[in-house]
Amino acid sequence: MNMRTLQQNFATLSDLYQTVEDLYLHNDGITQDDDVEDLLESTKEVMDEMGDLDENDFESEDDMIQINDSMITLIEALGGIVDRMSIVDDEDDDDDVEMSYVDGLYAADGNGRDFVILFYESDEGDYAYVHDGTDEAIDQYTVENAELDDGTEYIEITVGGLSLGYVDDDEDVYIIDLSDGTIYAASHLTEDEAETFYSILND
Repeated sequence: MNMRTLQQNFATLSDLYQTVEDLYLHNDGITQDDDVEDLLESTKEVMDEMGDLDENDFESEDDMIQINDSMITLIEALGGIVDRMSIVDDEDDDDDVEMSYVDGLYAADGNGRDFVILFYESDEGDYAYVHDGTDEAIDQYTVENAELDDGTEYIEITVGGLSLGYVDDDEDVYIIDLSDGTIYAASHLTEDEAETFYSILND
């Protein structure tokens, strides 16, 4: 047993500690777990102790072996938790709905407000993304026929509490801001254009 081996195991322990901490804190699929928190706390204590030691602090090889054994035990425990949490991550990914792009509409008011409607389909149903110039939502949606005060007929799409109106008669396309009834000339979006607008609006 030598200091180099201790330092290598310390580096491994530090990496595993950071991995488990990140997964535990940022994975919504991981619930609060006292055992995980106790293990992280124990690991932090050993890391703090090891970080303050150099070769002159060990009176014998047995002292090195003792702290090395402690690190090995923690490495094995943390490794098991990483595997368990990674499985949860994979299961969460499997739950993601895979959507195929269908069509999209875009309009702007000329003052920095963008109006976007994107349609998707999936095995779970039809989804839409809307940006009403201020807020946005993506979810399964409802549509209904509606009419403005001047008699203009349009389709009202509602996604997650947000609603926009649109007109698409195969010749002209418009988006209607339902907050004030303003009609904006719109255009269809290709899938690449839709992805670009979605990325910009969610940057």
